[in-house]
Amino acid sequence: MSTNDSKPSVFIVTGMHRSGTSLTASLFQKVGVDIGKRLVGPADGNVKGHFENVDFVEFHKSVLRSHGIDELGCTLEKTIPVAASDVEIAKRAIEQNQQTHKHWGWKDPRTALFWDFWLKLLPEANFICVYRSPWEVVDSLYRRGTDVSLLQNPEMAVKMWIHYNQKVLELYERFPDRCLLANVYPIGNTPELFIDRV
Repeated sequence: MSTNDSKPSVFIVTGMHRSGTSLTASLFQKVGVDIGKRLVGPADGNVKGHFENVDFVEFHKSVLRSHGIDELGCTLEKTIPVAASDVEIAKRAIEQNQQTHKHWGWKDPRTALFWDFWLKLLPEANFICVYRSPWEVVDSLYRRGTDVSLLQNPEMAVKMWIHYNQKVLELYERFPDRCLLANVYPIGNTPELFIDRV
């Protein structure tokens, strides 16, 4: 992954929901990356917290809602346009979050749907894309039981896993020097080695 010591480093953690993105973001926070002042709190399925910056999560949810897509990001849309007014909101979120830290970033699985948008605003951003097997992700989503749209349409969870991971692979293929693909198990089993890789 490419970083420049003279400029602030931006780390964006993404991947399909329930793939280990919270674990990964927690490790970044432990080593001093500022992942946000206002974080989404703990909830069922993430009792230690989601490690999600409210500014970026709310931005993604708002854009999704404006297109009639549920807030979780249950969609197979290849492109989700961002309105000019939303671009200004995104720029403000960046300004507010990068002010005081050399290393900063955020975690939100929905970022996988918007990575091309964020790279236009943050061309120096580094993406950490976490993946996990589809059956484990789907099982985790159903055990959590909080996502009504998935409970009502079980096939959608598998389709979402495919879609999110296709978006991540597209990012990796186009910008391999800005992207690290990481399986959740080595991250959890050997966190020190993972951080060294980054």
